[in-house]
Amino acid sequence: MNTDYHWTGRQDGTTTEHLRIHQIISAVDHQAPGVALVGFASDEGVARNNGRVGAKEAPNLIRAQLAGLPIHQPTRLYDAGTVACEAHDLEGAHQQLSDAVSGLLAHGHFPIVLGGGHEVAFGSFSGVFDYVQTHQPGRKIGIINFDAHFDLRENDVASSGTPFLQAANLSSAHQQPFHYLCLGVAEHANTAVLFQRAEALGCEYVLDHDMTERNLAAILAKIDAFIAQVDVLYVTIDLDVFPYYQAPGVSAPAPLGVDLRLVQTLLKHIVASDKVAVFDVAEYNPKFDQDHHTAKLAAFLIYQVMTQVTAQTPT
Repeated sequence: MNTDYHWTGRQDGTTTEHLRIHQIISAVDHQAPGVALVGFASDEGVARNNGRVGAKEAPNLIRAQLAGLPIHQPTRLYDAGTVACEAHDLEGAHQQLSDAVSGLLAHGHFPIVLGGGHEVAFGSFSGVFDYVQTHQPGRKIGIINFDAHFDLRENDVASSGTPFLQAANLSSAHQQPFHYLCLGVAEHANTAVLFQRAEALGCEYVLDHDMTERNLAAILAKIDAFIAQVDVLYVTIDLDVFPYYQAPGVSAPAPLGVDLRLVQTLLKHIVASDKVAVFDVAEYNPKFDQDHHTAKLAAFLIYQVMTQVTAQTPT
């Protein structure tokens, strides 16, 4: 775990009303649980999936965009370091991330993982799964994925296209149910076999062209019904769920996508359930970003979840 990132940024003062993230973030303190950022520097899964590499550079660039954002309430925020995928060992990186996430959960923290390709999802899910199996056996886990892709590919090796099939297989191996809701699925970006696999696994989804403000009530009803089935939520956002003009810096830009305002509304609603245990953002690729637009979007989503979780957590 690399912990050498140096947080820096604008300083308007040192009193409470002037503080920004870079002024309050610190190394993890297990005696005072808070929100803990974990980087996942990998695009090995993207390479294995024949995508455009570059996402391994994302975590620190997202940190840089977070650094100057203001603090409006008492906040315990930690940087737990970055897991790096080295020598193409994605499986080892998955285990490291799983251990980091489960360890943070065991100490009462709320992990937010900064990807990295969407292969990050299996590491994040594994961490939640291990924690629940060890500390809260019998509780049901649900995955909510904002994504243009199902990521249910069946490959010989793990990739950015396989994490939720891996999650299904892990659940099945432990005789646990698999609950998966994918929001923003693009028909043009998923083959018929992926829709068939989603149906066979009992996955739920909403297509990208149905993800509109006009359909908000129906989408919220679907989300609420899904949340009611589970006890613990893992929420993940693949930035390619947004239209290309909102998120140009991704491996697979979306021609249609789902508007940020709708995702923001839905994300707030999901976090308000108080069931979310882990959140991550994936697929930021700085090689294709424009004026840091996508990095700022990733930071905004993380900031929204961080501030909402902090407000909902008793002090």
